[in-house]
Amino acid sequence: KKRVLVPIADDSEEIETTCITDVLTRFGADVVIASVKPDGDLVCKMSRGIKVMADVTIEEAAKQDWDLIALPGGMPGAEYLRDSAPLIELL
Repeated sequence: KKRVLVPIADDSEEIETTCITDVLTRFGADVVIASVKPDGDLVCKMSRGIKVMADVTIEEAAKQDWDLIALPGGMPGAEYLRDSAPLIELL
């Protein structure tokens, strides 16, 4: 079973996050959502106001191995992903 990490931040695009997670899960992947929020908060307010709770923090995810890392878009969420040092190390 492939392990897939989907990092999210405040203002990430909720449709992209949901579609990535849904499709990969349907195909049998073990999908884990990680919050890159610097305060360790797992709840991210997405670009249209929907709140998504991550499974782990990016710091926890950085201690694990991943077969794939899929990054959802959305602005300025993509900038928050870009600025996450633990995520950059994983990539």
